[in-house]
Amino acid sequence: MHEIKAQGISVRFNPLGGVIDDVAIQAGGITLHPMHRAPWLALGEAVADSVAPVERKLAGDFFCAPFGRSAPDVPIHGPAANGEWRNESQSTSSDGGVTARYELRETIHGARLAKEIILRPGQPIVYQRHVFEGGAGHIPVAHHAMVHVPGGAALSFSPKAFGRTTNSPLEPDPARGRSLLKYPQLIETLAQVALADGGAVDASFYPFADRHEDFIALVEAEGAAIGWSAALAARDGFLFFAVKDAAALPETLLWMSNGGREYAPWSGRHKAVLGIEEAATSFHANGERAGGTDAARATGVELGGKHVIRYAFGAIAAPDGWTRVADIQAENGVLKLTDASGAAVAVSFDNGFFDETK
Repeated sequence: MHEIKAQGISVRFNPLGGVIDDVAIQAGGITLHPMHRAPWLALGEAVADSVAPVERKLAGDFFCAPFGRSAPDVPIHGPAANGEWRNESQSTSSDGGVTARYELRETIHGARLAKEIILRPGQPIVYQRHVFEGGAGHIPVAHHAMVHVPGGAALSFSPKAFGRTTNSPLEPDPARGRSLLKYPQLIETLAQVALADGGAVDASFYPFADRHEDFIALVEAEGAAIGWSAALAARDGFLFFAVKDAAALPETLLWMSNGGREYAPWSGRHKAVLGIEEAATSFHANGERAGGTDAARATGVELGGKHVIRYAFGAIAAPDGWTRVADIQAENGVLKLTDASGAAVAVSFDNGFFDETK
């Protein structure tokens, strides 16, 4: 493990799989650890070699390239999430900021992939840049951040055009697991999502049921520059948030893993885990909606030349009395997080991070 740290924040990074395994954020005399670690990893259990390396080390956040299952002989989420990242350098700026640079040992369809993890002093935020150079072909990509919310979390997002479930459930075999939502379906609002049994559920608060494994793709509204996601886990004491380049990552994929897988190593114990995965895949292009398909948005990276994916996530202590984040805006060197009540918190932020000239 590598440790990357700046004033008030530290990251534990595993170069095998490129996993941000843990994030520790100092907040008002307490330390927040908002990111998930799988129980078999936390307990140091041996896991069968048949399980993909990324799932053996399932924790925190990692970059998927290609996202999902791309070929029979390639582990799920591709070389970026299963291969070896070589440490190129770590530098400290005059203000105490730290940038750690890595390069993936394997190439992806001939492309080199570099990673930067950037911490700023006094900012509860992990900035990341992934840079593809060269290669050929088209690949779906995603950040795979996961939080653990046993006390539940109120979810909110930048304006979305629509949502949908995948063509088939994650766990179709009742002998192995259980999914509850209807597959496929178009979703106008998370507050009203159809269940397979004909009912409906408010999926804007998670978990919404026991022992299920479900998946929803949300698509950014047209013209968005910066997209955001938030999970207010008031009982667990934190507010997780993420911001992204909405053109490069036009989807937010919600992986709702709440004890719905019975087979090893999951064994019904992987509970209250929420993947908030900022992505560019073809999920949104598979569903018809009013006005036709939504295939115009990015469905991945077209390799060749240079492509930069910018994404940042962080957490603060859950503000007293807040119920759900209503808005996040980047302005004047801060992220302004606003509650449904109108109360707001300003978090120091590098607004230049999304500058495409950098």
